[in-house]
Amino acid sequence: MSELTRSNPLPADLQGWTILSLRPSGEHAPLRRAAARHGARVLALSPLALRPLAGNDALERALAADRIVFSSPAAVRFAGTQHALTPSPERVVLAVGAGTAAALASRGITAVHPRQQMTSEGLLALPEMQHLESHSVGLITAPGGRGVLAQSLRRRARQLHVAEVYQRVARTIRRDAWANLEKITAPLALMVSSSEALNAMLQQCPTSARTTLDAAMVVAASERLGEEARLAGFKHIVRAASARPSSMLQALAEFHGESRFR
Repeated sequence: MSELTRSNPLPADLQGWTILSLRPSGEHAPLRRAAARHGARVLALSPLALRPLAGNDALERALAADRIVFSSPAAVRFAGTQHALTPSPERVVLAVGAGTAAALASRGITAVHPRQQMTSEGLLALPEMQHLESHSVGLITAPGGRGVLAQSLRRRARQLHVAEVYQRVARTIRRDAWANLEKITAPLALMVSSSEALNAMLQQCPTSARTTLDAAMVVAASERLGEEARLAGFKHIVRAASARPSSMLQALAEFHGESRFR
């Protein structure tokens, strides 16, 4: 696996590349915009969709905690449709990554987030997540996933309030999307920011389309996701600094710029 962490990135040139997006249905616009800036096009393969869950009293308790953690931009969006999200000097708001922090910033809320390892582990390593014995923590999230945050916070915090405000549900990828994938002859990159989405896509992938996928470059949002892609049989893997579309495409552009995958 190759990991690129260059401080002075190479020119972003992905002209002719096709970017495969596994983001939930209706969530592809940020990646499309970022890909267009690099000269690439996006093919959406959405194996999941997002649906709201009523947070009710659990959301009230989570938002009243000393530390409030949002696990994703979707958590911000779905919580915000149910309850006013406003800044409070009495509480520390945290986000798993820069994308979630940006979603909170759009609502006037400044959130602490990891600058390097934008994962659950990176969040848990922040100074604000230490010495929680005398603090309550609210976790606003979705059911499923690895549960690393909830498990660790339950051990660390005086009290943990979990509010599940949305869920991921399985979605059948359309036949025409698979057919379009099978026709691709240009350089191909698969964006992997969720193991759940990767597995859901592979479970319904036709054999004919898997042949095309096997030739793709996988851009993984973390070391763990890169390892999961490798175990799933992918050979060409590069790691991005985070799950943000700009970060993932920059990692691909740097790799492409070194002429190792054309």
